This record gives sequence, structure tokens and C-alpha cells, in this order.
Amino acid sequence: MKAYRIFYLIIAFAMLFACVKKDNELKLFGEESSSSNTGSSDTATASQEMGCAPDYGDSVLCYQLLSSGQDYKVSPLNNLGKGKYIAIPEGLILDNNTGEINVTKSESGLAYKVGFIAEGSSDTCFTGVITSGINYLDGIYVLSDDDTLAVPVYKGTLNGSPVCGAGGLFGNCEFDDDEDDDNGNGIFDEPPPGQTFNSKNIRIDKQTGVISLKRSLLDGIFGTLTPNNGKTVNATLYYRLDDCSNKALRKIDISFTYYSKLSDVPKALIDDITNTLNSILGLVFRSAGEKVTNPRPPHIVVVANR
Repeated sequence: MKAYRIFYLIIAFAMLFACVKKDNELKLFGEESSSSNTGSSDTATASQEMGCAPDYGDSVLCYQLLSSGQDYKVSPLNNLGKGKYIAIPEGLILDNNTGEINVTKSESGLAYKVGFIAEGSSDTCFTGVITSGINYLDGIYVLSDDDTLAVPVYKGTLNGSPVCGAGGLFGNCEFDDDEDDDNGNGIFDEPPPGQTFNSKNIRIDKQTGVISLKRSLLDGIFGTLTPNNGKTVNATLYYRLDDCSNKALRKIDISFTYYSKLSDVPKALIDDITNTLNSILGLVFRSAGEKVTNPRPPHIVVVANR
């Protein structure tokens, strides 16, 4: 990992450790907080009463495949009375009236804050939840600096351990799953045909989920060895983890963009990547008017030469 990406990860780690709290600790945001499914916002401050935060029983929400084909949902275990539920950042599908979370439709592999604003109050009580799954951090990869691999992280945690494979958190994972019926229970839990990363010249290790950006470029991810600056490819990765989801099929959309030189990367894109990293790893925002956006899809910027 070279200096340019180290700079961003230093920022990310600083933000992470500056605001690490236990899951149910209340935090002052002092900003407009957007819920995921209504677009409404409330300016709120955190209450000091620990019992006013929603309790989901476990801070990790594990996706489960239901035989009925219905979405898997979880609701707060405690009755907080009348009020409104909110979530930040975007991506958590939340019922603003009941606090019910649709785990199936929510973005996986991310940390969220779920808040409750009691009727007649301006205070918000927050609790932390994490949707089980993987994520790829936004980043600028300079291939000439030998920064060629995009590595997945699990549950939004940068702990340095691989997710799967040798020395990984789990020993039996499948990345880039195809439409074949692997478990003999039909195709209802299989991805659509023709959508694998490798079929689109995105070279990913099927056991570890590590993406080789150099090999992908050489094999034609952007359609040519010399694509135009700003050329973007969007793809969906289907995967299964041997974690609490019991290898249920998950997916994540990823955007790949090419630039020939580091100086070709627009400043606006660099700023966007920085803000997204802060959103994912910090969950603390500087101003009341700052929009808390959806950190998905991850944006991987491939730069050929420094």
C-alpha cells in the first residue's frame, strides 16, 4: 500500500479511533440526520438517558434467507412509545414509525447509527448496528506504485485480518458466485446468469474476495488497454460468507473508474472519496447542513501511473 492510499487510511483510522464508543453509548451529532426511506430530516441532540435508545438485541444484524421468500426484518425489543426513528448514513432500510429494519434490503457490511426521537422532544437517542457482510473501501489505486489489490473488509471493521482464506475470519466463502445450483435446493437463491465479475474481466479471487486491479486492467475491464480518462464500469458482486448468515447469497455493487495519471483525477472525485471514508468510518459530521449520503456503491479508482 503506497503513500497516496496510506494518507487516506490515516485519515480514516484517525476518524475511527476518535469516535469509537460502545454500541449503546449516546453521541452528540448536532446535524440534520436523514432516514433511509423517507428523505426527511430532523435537527437533534443526543439525550443522556441510556434507556431511550432502540435495542435490537445484538449490534450485528445477520441476513437470513427465509424459505418463504419474504424479507428478513428485525424490530426493537424495547417499546419506546410514540416518536420517530432515523438512521445514518443512508442505506439502512428503516420503518420510521416502528423502528423495524429490513435486513434483506439494507446495504450489508456497514456500520449505522439508529436514533429515536420521542414525540414532543428534540433529543435523539442513538444506538449502533452493523449489517453483516463485506465492503470495499473507496480508494485511489496507483498501479505503478504496486498498489494493485482491492481487499474486502468485514462488517465495516479495519482489523487487518483477511475475511476469508488462509488466516481469515472464515474458512469457507464463495465470491463471484454464478447461477449454478450449488446446494441442490433450486435456483431461487442463485444470482442471475452472466453477471459474474470474471465474465466481465474483473479478476477476483473466488475464495478471498481480493480483486486484482492490475490483472483486471490488462484483461480488459474497461474494454481496452488504453481507456479514456473517466471511463467507468459498474458491476455487481455476488458472494456467500460462512458467518452468521449461513452462506445466504449477498451482493454488493461496485464502481470502477480509470485515469491514466494521478494528476488526471479530478479534485472533486478526491474530495468525494475522502468524504465517503469519513462517513463510513467516522459517523461524525462537521456541520449541521452536511448531507449524510449513501456510501454505496464503493468507488475504486484505478490510476495507471503516478
